[in-house]
Amino acid sequence: MLLRLWLTIFISLISLFSFAKKNYTIGFSQCGQRDNWRLKMEAEMERELLYHPDLSIIIKQALDDSETQLEQIDELLNQDIDLLIVSPNEINPVQKVIEKVYKKGIPVILIDRRIDSDNYTAYIGGDNYEIGRFAAEYIGRRLDYKGNVMEIQGAMTTSAAVERSKGFNDALANYSKLKNVYKIHSFWNENILTDSLPSGFNLHPDIKAIFAFNDDLASDAVDLLKKHTNSSELVVVGVDGLATPKGGISMVENGTITATIIYPTGGKEAIQIAAKILHNEPFIKNNLLPTVLIDETNVKTTRIQYTYIETLQQDIDRSKNMLEKLTEQYQSQHMLLLIAISLLLIVILLSTLLFRAFRHKNIANLNLERQKEAISQQNIELKRISRQLDEATQAKLKFFTNISHEFRTPLTLLLGPLYDMEKDAELDEKNRWRLNLIHKNAKRLLMLINQLMDFRKIEMGKMGLLANEYDLVEFLQSIINDFTSLASNKNIKLCFYTDVESMQVWFDKSHMDKVFFNLFSNALKFTDQEGSINIHLSQVSYTFGNIEKECAKIIVEDNGRGISEEHLNRIFDRFYQIEQSGNRLEGTGIGLSLTKGLIEIHKGAIEVWSEKGKGTRFSIFLQLGNEHFRPDEINQSQSEKGLMDDLIKTETDLEENNSFIEKKSINENINKPVLLLVEDNEELRNYIKQSLIQNYIIVEAGNGKEALGLIEENELDLIITDVMMPEMDGLEFTQIVKSKVETCHIPVIMLTAKSSEKQVIEGIEQGADDYITKPFSANYLYAKIHQLIENKNNIRKYFKELGANMPIKGLSKLDNRFIKNIDILILENLNNEQFGVEFLGEKIGMSRVQLYRKIKQMTELSPNDYIKSIRLKKAIKLMTEENLTISEAAFKTGFSTPSYFSKCFKDIYKQTPREYLNEINQN
Repeated sequence: MLLRLWLTIFISLISLFSFAKKNYTIGFSQCGQRDNWRLKMEAEMERELLYHPDLSIIIKQALDDSETQLEQIDELLNQDIDLLIVSPNEINPVQKVIEKVYKKGIPVILIDRRIDSDNYTAYIGGDNYEIGRFAAEYIGRRLDYKGNVMEIQGAMTTSAAVERSKGFNDALANYSKLKNVYKIHSFWNENILTDSLPSGFNLHPDIKAIFAFNDDLASDAVDLLKKHTNSSELVVVGVDGLATPKGGISMVENGTITATIIYPTGGKEAIQIAAKILHNEPFIKNNLLPTVLIDETNVKTTRIQYTYIETLQQDIDRSKNMLEKLTEQYQSQHMLLLIAISLLLIVILLSTLLFRAFRHKNIANLNLERQKEAISQQNIELKRISRQLDEATQAKLKFFTNISHEFRTPLTLLLGPLYDMEKDAELDEKNRWRLNLIHKNAKRLLMLINQLMDFRKIEMGKMGLLANEYDLVEFLQSIINDFTSLASNKNIKLCFYTDVESMQVWFDKSHMDKVFFNLFSNALKFTDQEGSINIHLSQVSYTFGNIEKECAKIIVEDNGRGISEEHLNRIFDRFYQIEQSGNRLEGTGIGLSLTKGLIEIHKGAIEVWSEKGKGTRFSIFLQLGNEHFRPDEINQSQSEKGLMDDLIKTETDLEENNSFIEKKSINENINKPVLLLVEDNEELRNYIKQSLIQNYIIVEAGNGKEALGLIEENELDLIITDVMMPEMDGLEFTQIVKSKVETCHIPVIMLTAKSSEKQVIEGIEQGADDYITKPFSANYLYAKIHQLIENKNNIRKYFKELGANMPIKGLSKLDNRFIKNIDILILENLNNEQFGVEFLGEKIGMSRVQLYRKIKQMTELSPNDYIKSIRLKKAIKLMTEENLTISEAAFKTGFSTPSYFSKCFKDIYKQTPREYLNEINQN
């Protein structure tokens, strides 16, 4: 029974695909552009294809370019065509390819144009020799076989043009008084007529007739000759005879040309012969299509015939479309029926099999279902516990990270005053020792916080690096020097051995500093007195990811307590600490985990050996060169110090590297610079205020939104802002300040607890002029403020003395553009009596107060004085370069009188214009 069922299905599937048969693809390369004649050819082909459903055609347009046609034929061959139809653009370039295709066994049909070879399958086209002869005979009859004739040829590299010309001239040779006196080689391009046709009629004004190789050339010739002769008396014959609105038949009807020769496209015949060739039916190799001459005697009849034919063709097309739709509908329904029957049989078979399988496995499935339910409940419970553990871990880490950020503000309030108090000369030794103890432990707390934050960044994959090339020998020696006194206090021998005097290695200095600080600290911590710590540096080969590379090997080895084997494999695990005698060793358990993470982001490796009671040895391997780093991990701008070395300063850096800038007492009568302090922590804000108030006027705000309102009310010299604040943070606030032309000149210093490179760069990109991480000393902040205000004063001095005729280094693009626009407006309005501060503010889009503040802050000049300085500089240029008199220069630059000009000149240059000019002339 099953065999019979399968046999039925097989027979059904065979019948489903029985109607399929071979389909053929025809490639067609046209030589010309898509003009009406060639469109007609394509339409005839498409129409004829309706009668040959197994044929399809790919049409390419060569656009009168032989190289393009050769490329297109290659493309068609690559598409596995079964037959090639080609209208050769030119004989010589295309003939070799046609012969090659023919010899490969692919049938080739030439249409409209021939080649000088018999290596083709069939030819279809008009009798071009006969067309030329028709034209000559017709012109002869119209001119009574006497007179001069002009011939407008096509591209004579094609067979069609050559044959037409030969037929035309052979027929003229039969009449001695009928002469072809002028030939124009148009290359089928009407534009050539513009130059050539008038020249022909100038040489032969008695030309009576024109034979043009297509109707468009004939029509263009008539239009051009209207300016030179009575074109209505010319006999003009064209070729194509299209029935389109602007075709040859319409030209004869409206009298544009005298006659046209209907030139058949051969599109229909080409498809018919292609079908015979592909179906192995008999065909004729050379098929010359008949031609007919149309003039005023038969044009109406021809038009009626064409109209009737077009009507019939439209009816045929509609019938074909309807038949095609019905056929498609029948085939789709037939296919659906066969598919439905086949699917029904398959469903019956599968249903039978499934029913039998269901009966056998029903009981087993019930048992499995009970087991799955129990396992599912266990999986759900395990996932819930795992999720809760993960959430708890992440919450703890997030808590520690956030609280670490928060610790930086109170640490600033501890370290800053402590630093100031330690500088007090009147402090007694006992209290100085106490302060130093507090200061030391506050710095240790800062180090632990930084370590925890770095660990968190590595855990989340956000720890980046910025590598530079350093001398590793010098780098290690500097760190070892820092530990020398600690080792000496414990009477531990600390030795550094190296095989080389220097070794250039690429690494992030701030990261590697933490790596070796941790390793040296652990070695000192777990090495007893009278012990030894040895550091070795050498160049070796090491395998990184199955690739052996040259690298620097640094060994940190001690003869301390050592680590037992049971703990050795876990010492790089986070939060892992070794218990000894029931008590944990001191530390947080993240130092070595952080060390390993920092080495790995350098694409390095770390190994450890240890034995209980004998000591511990750590080996670090760092690849030489920088090919193992991504481009964004290499510092392109600095070779000695990384970006973070410049931007992130620890408290130790501040004490050792930043000399105290003495705060000078300021006379109350001298205007102090005005600073805007934006900080949400009131205690920190008060500390900064008290540290700076002796030298600056302090304006306070609790967040960025409040600060924006204060900017409009005060003339500020500098802004200090925290980053993390409620309502509007420091990044958004800085971006607004630096994007407005009224405020972009004000320097901005950012204070933040976030010290990652990404966050520092983000602040700088928003326009901040400097970036200070918490904790910081008031002395360091004062130095930064002093430096920025001095830079600002230097720019003012430049403006006051030299002006701003070019971009100023240190100014933002917005400020440079502002000054440039101001200068342009002043120079454009030198003779404008209405020009002044209000006029300038209106043109620049600022109020009088805003303009006054902006120019005063940037130049130390009032707007009126700045305008006056620009005018005086222009006057100097007129007097020295254009030799204008003092009076002429004064009036040309907008001064009311020469005396007022001299007064203003002397106020600024401390001498009269005459004295200034005499001094220049003497030099």
